Amino acid sequence: MSLDYILAIDGGGTKTVAKLIHLHSAQEYIAHAGEASIYNDFNTAITSLEQVINSVCQQSGAQHSQILAVMGLAGGSSKALVERVTATLQLGCDIEFAQLMIFSDAITSLYGANLGQPVAMLALGTGAVGARLTVQGDTKLIGGWGFSVDDFGGGARLGLSAVQRLLDEIDRFDQPQNPLTKQLSEQIGGDREHISAWLLNAKAVDYARFSPLIFSLKNQCHLADAVLGEHARQVERLIEKCRGDSQLPVIIIGGLADVTIALLNEHIQQNLSPRRGDSLVGAVILATDQVKKLTKKGLRDEP
Repeated sequence: MSLDYILAIDGGGTKTVAKLIHLHSAQEYIAHAGEASIYNDFNTAITSLEQVINSVCQQSGAQHSQILAVMGLAGGSSKALVERVTATLQLGCDIEFAQLMIFSDAITSLYGANLGQPVAMLALGTGAVGARLTVQGDTKLIGGWGFSVDDFGGGARLGLSAVQRLLDEIDRFDQPQNPLTKQLSEQIGGDREHISAWLLNAKAVDYARFSPLIFSLKNQCHLADAVLGEHARQVERLIEKCRGDSQLPVIIIGGLADVTIALLNEHIQQNLSPRRGDSLVGAVILATDQVKKLTKKGLRDEP
């Protein structure tokens, strides 16, 4: 097997980032696209993946057959979805790598958070998921079952909670009563007809887009504070489940990490470890490790 490049891709609920690294020169090529959650929107995810793959290959001149690729995708814990991604890239996009490994973005985040060292990790973005990497090298996912049933502590659930408050006020008072619900109504409507039309097409990422608004009203709106308090308790519960009986360091990463950490109880805040990397870093670590394994087994042609 002749491998000249490794490709790391982080595909989440709001964005996709790809990094292609030439193994011999260490030259890097970067590309960005929209969401790539194969769980929430498979077709959009494939479009985003195809876009970033084509971009880095065009930048570098690399051929797919020269690349070992590792993808961390939202929904990547599903074997059926992973097989569907692989087949779609090959048959629908004419993209077939020398080797392709697809993980949940929680696993790539897990490896990135502490640079491959043992850790209990929470990733807070559009969704929320925990994972732990033990001293023995074992990994386990906690939570992250998807927006429809779980993802408590993520931005989509946070936004959903705020929208539910708006619906409650429309039912009770016929109009929004608080700064949070009033500003929400300006975006999705203030009556049943307009809100119902928005709800009909709303996806997880649409709810997650309300997160900045909710955080901006902290200490200014009692309803926003209540929603944020509920969010913090959900994250604390996820930390508890993620760490289990272990003494692993706890790291929180993702777009909502910093703003959420400030809401947690003081004891938890004091015992958090600083994050050292992200999902993309984790994908690079996993890809590099796989190249080393192939080289050691004599399955890769060295330069």
